[in-house]
Amino acid sequence: MIRPPRLREGDRVALVAPAGPVTEERIGVALDRCARLGLVPVLGAAARNTHNGYLAGSDDERLEDLQRALTSPDIDAVWALRGGYGTMRLLERLDLAPLAERPRVYIGFSDNTAIHLALLARRLVSFHAPHAGADATPLAEQCLRTVLFEPRAAGLLPLPDSPSPVTLREGAADGPLIGGNLALLAGMCGTRGAPVARDAILFVEDVGEPTYRIDRLWMQLVLAGALDGVAGIAFGRFTDCGDATEVRALLKSLADDAGVPAVADLPIGHEPDNWTLPLGVRARLDATHGTLELLEPAVT
Repeated sequence: MIRPPRLREGDRVALVAPAGPVTEERIGVALDRCARLGLVPVLGAAARNTHNGYLAGSDDERLEDLQRALTSPDIDAVWALRGGYGTMRLLERLDLAPLAERPRVYIGFSDNTAIHLALLARRLVSFHAPHAGADATPLAEQCLRTVLFEPRAAGLLPLPDSPSPVTLREGAADGPLIGGNLALLAGMCGTRGAPVARDAILFVEDVGEPTYRIDRLWMQLVLAGALDGVAGIAFGRFTDCGDATEVRALLKSLADDAGVPAVADLPIGHEPDNWTLPLGVRARLDATHGTLELLEPAVT
């Protein structure tokens, strides 16, 4: 795996909106967060644009912003302001080759799962982490700082006081991390960035999906062969996804079908407690005790 250089105070960070439109409030949150972390924000030219009601500008505008952020010599990291929908529309024309020559941190989650998978296919480490403009607890910000600013294995990731992780299937497994938003993982099946979870720790989260759709999205991954040989499953939060008891029962049945160590309710997803997870970096999932440990540095 190709790891980017660690973040340092004073680094210039491009704030981009490759998917949905961004409010002034989100931009303000992002600027404040960069200041707390000692980073210099560089707001993308299209960050305040809207298009068709659900995109932050046209495809050309969003692509230009993102491509500039990934290639400009004075940019040290790229941080998505939000998710929504739209990153898949950019992948066909997005040139990721420059990142292999000069790696830099890419941060985001939700719809940014599409970009994470495209980077992972090129063996480039990227970071499933809170958006620059999203709510984040001190725990989430501390996890982000530990993983991105320190060139060492982060070790056991911190757990919030509640809710506690729930063991679905006991056991432990090691492997590189892969995953993200369930809807995007399913949507990327059949593409050049399709998820391949063999020998890996798969982490999954989603928001606003009824139980039957979670089931359907998961079955798409199963039928596509994406989950063949998966080593362990770390289910994050399924926020606003209907009856929590129904969802938990479904996740339990999916874990049993997979037959691997699995845990639910880890702090991953559309809630203020949101771990920073480096895709492609080796981790250890202890489903019996509900912990996830990063075994390798994520940055150099």
